[in-house]
Amino acid sequence: MVIEKRIITAGQLLTAVISDEREALLAADAAGRAAIGIWRPGREMPAVCLYLVEDPDDVTENLLVRAVRRKLGLPWEIAETKRLLIREFCDKDPLEEISPWDCGVFSDREARRAYIANQYRFSECGLWALEEKRSGKIIGKAGITGDELGYHIYPEFRRQGFALEACSAILDYAREELELREVRLVISPENQASARLADRLGFAPAEKGSGQGMQERRIAFSRG
Repeated sequence: MVIEKRIITAGQLLTAVISDEREALLAADAAGRAAIGIWRPGREMPAVCLYLVEDPDDVTENLLVRAVRRKLGLPWEIAETKRLLIREFCDKDPLEEISPWDCGVFSDREARRAYIANQYRFSECGLWALEEKRSGKIIGKAGITGDELGYHIYPEFRRQGFALEACSAILDYAREELELREVRLVISPENQASARLADRLGFAPAEKGSGQGMQERRIAFSRG
């Protein structure tokens, strides 16, 4: 079975190939097309498959857009707020300065490329770029890793409400798109700014700390 779907994204008409045939998927990838595999018991799908589905009807328009953007290396847009575009990092973004909040990922080009290729593709979440719409500058990063909210606003952009704006939108995304039931936030007891932000976002202290002198807070989402 081989199905071709055409979709417009980033101003381009692009093709995705949906198939349970190994050779068809390999040929699609070699031709610059997004490959989406149909899983069959006992049949190994090639690594070029950006996604696997059990049935062709499972391929939504949203999944098609994700697949072709992954193939082109275009960042997935997570949310848009009044001042920010929250999106995945991409290769053209400037590197961060080395800092305790970097973890050796966002200040090193090869490490960041590996993060983009693996974290975003396989988890569909992670730390995302916070792009100020007015200037186009990256003013920090924030996101969801597992069930944990993390954020880092660069020093020159602090005290302007960006953390609250970004994290509020990300919590909405975690509830509606990632379908998480709960999100946790780990903060240092000395970080009063983060404690105030946690309060404003609705996080409550967890029964147990996270260890290493850190405080853990949690927010649960109601299902209506």
